[in-house]
Amino acid sequence: MPAKRFRVAVIGSTGKGDYGHSIDTAFRGVERAEIVAVADDHAAGLKLAAQRLSVEATFADYREMLDRVKPDVVCVGPRWITDRVVVLQAVAQAGCHVYCEKPFVADLASADVIQSAFTTHRVRLAMAHQWRAMPPVQRALAEMRSGKYGRVLRMRARPKDDARGGGEELLVHGTHWFDLMIAIAGAPRWVSGHLRVKGREVTKGDRREGSEPVGPICGDSVMAVFGFEDGVIGSFDSTANTSPSSRRSTNSDQPKPIWDSVYGLTIECEDAVLQLRQPGDVFVYPANGVLPDFEPLQWKKLWVEDWHFTPEHQPRPIRQEWLSLGNRALANDLLDAIEMNREPLSPIRHAMLITEMVQGVYASHFGDGRRVLIPLVERQHPLT
Repeated sequence: MPAKRFRVAVIGSTGKGDYGHSIDTAFRGVERAEIVAVADDHAAGLKLAAQRLSVEATFADYREMLDRVKPDVVCVGPRWITDRVVVLQAVAQAGCHVYCEKPFVADLASADVIQSAFTTHRVRLAMAHQWRAMPPVQRALAEMRSGKYGRVLRMRARPKDDARGGGEELLVHGTHWFDLMIAIAGAPRWVSGHLRVKGREVTKGDRREGSEPVGPICGDSVMAVFGFEDGVIGSFDSTANTSPSSRRSTNSDQPKPIWDSVYGLTIECEDAVLQLRQPGDVFVYPANGVLPDFEPLQWKKLWVEDWHFTPEHQPRPIRQEWLSLGNRALANDLLDAIEMNREPLSPIRHAMLITEMVQGVYASHFGDGRRVLIPLVERQHPLT
């Protein structure tokens, strides 16, 4: 019997979050899938998307598309989350599985509504956390689980620290790192958060919108600590406009640095330190802390032959392709999850826990920094 061919539809919104990080093309080139339709409420954007995806079925209203096309899988592309709840509810009610752009939603009340819809209609949701799909990252996760580096002790996430630093990066970049923390250490148990703006403590009056509508945020600096199972500690810290590119944009006399940001995840184990860097590369240091006075100790890159090199052993242009490769890997993984009746790599369970972590930072801060247990009792965002 030939393998099932999944019918895939795409929802975008040009000018209102567009198609995210190429979410519309995630299933292009996937053998088991065929992109059959696209919906976009912007006429010119819809035309361009149809050309890009080589589809004839186009719709201004995604609900009409769901009703008429009846796809198996829907790519929800917009980065803006203003309509995320109603869109995902409609897709779940139509019986479709979802590949969804991040961030998930702004608050736990919204997350609960979505989770209920997906549970009721028995469909799966995979978040577009491309880092999770990178072969070096998957290999590192497997080696950590095998005990190769000893027990995991601490994890520290750093974002890009550009103009979005603080509250916005906690959500839009933190989501990748929190997804990986959960994959490494299991569900978080508690959170303690601290937010500042212009050097002072954040108040609820500092609520603002981000560079895009991603829900209520505040703070240009954040420090968050999370407690996981078996005593593993995770942390996330961010301060706006401290990346080299940000500082140079306000001071043209500053020389251009050879590095752009500290964006990455550092994992300290009993016998090694692992660092994840763009574009999904992993480096291993043979001690449980970096020791600059011991020169024989050096970082080593975790090479994956068929990922980093062509069959002719030529370096692949990973930095130019990693996003599309990550999307395709997650698209294939979602189809595997559907066929095997298992969770995808970055499932709705992770999306729910990530929302707990982000909202918990605010709940803790406005509770004088006290530890807040996860799951949170209060489902409304403190800034709502």
